[in-house]
Amino acid sequence: MSTSQEPVTLHLDLPIHPPYDVCDAYDAIPMQNLPITTGVTLGWKVSRMQFVDGLGKDVHFDCPNIVFAGGQNETNQSVSFYVVAAFYDANDRLLSCQTSEHSVHPWERFDVPGLWSRFPFSISEIAKVSLRITISGPCTDLILPHPSPTLPKNANRRESKREWNRANHVVGIHGWQHWNPGNGELLYATEPLTKQNRLRFRLERKQNQGFHYLALVQSLDPIRGDKKWDNLIQYVLYDGSGRICHGGSCMGMGNHGEYRSLVPILPEILGKGSLSIEYVVWEGPSGTL
Repeated sequence: MSTSQEPVTLHLDLPIHPPYDVCDAYDAIPMQNLPITTGVTLGWKVSRMQFVDGLGKDVHFDCPNIVFAGGQNETNQSVSFYVVAAFYDANDRLLSCQTSEHSVHPWERFDVPGLWSRFPFSISEIAKVSLRITISGPCTDLILPHPSPTLPKNANRRESKREWNRANHVVGIHGWQHWNPGNGELLYATEPLTKQNRLRFRLERKQNQGFHYLALVQSLDPIRGDKKWDNLIQYVLYDGSGRICHGGSCMGMGNHGEYRSLVPILPEILGKGSLSIEYVVWEGPSGTL
């Protein structure tokens, strides 16, 4: 048994092969064992989620979700997890991302809830998932894989910003940018990105009771804002070596005012001067997003 309190980080890039029938993914599909303790498996599944659109109507989307299954904390101390999970299409474009922090107390089963975000598209688009799993606390039988000698493809990726349009009048912007977060509260801000409501977003540093967050705040043009249009923002941060280190999402509905989300982040991530951000911003008629 290892009793080391030093955090340990795993980076995983795994292919995903969605089933022909989405119902076959409502139960977890195992991908690989996790070297935490005996019997812990990493898997993915689809969660059928209900939301409300900008006109107050119920909508249902099949949202991809990362899950842990099996094994329990057989130590007398809590084990803490910081997990980032991002899904991509076959062209390595971001589809959805979420970050979760969770503590597993002694004799509880290993689990990290909340690793899903709103996903209004077909799961057939999903081709892979990238994960960062940071573990703090005692773990049994911890066997880490050797790090890859080659840098991830994101390390040398060029900056870009392109339109990404879909059916049902859904339009989007996909962007990639190198970025130095600095030391202030406002870390990142975009120009207006969409045509209908001139949607833009910013990232702000937040702290509450010792926990650290990034606030993803979106704003619309106060004059041109159309309440019949909804929007959805997904983003991922990469470290200087091109590995995923944080990410989240924020949804907005026209008549529900300004939306923001608080996404947990490890403070040392923002202490590094060299980061990159990938984002995708969607805008569409109410009910499409």
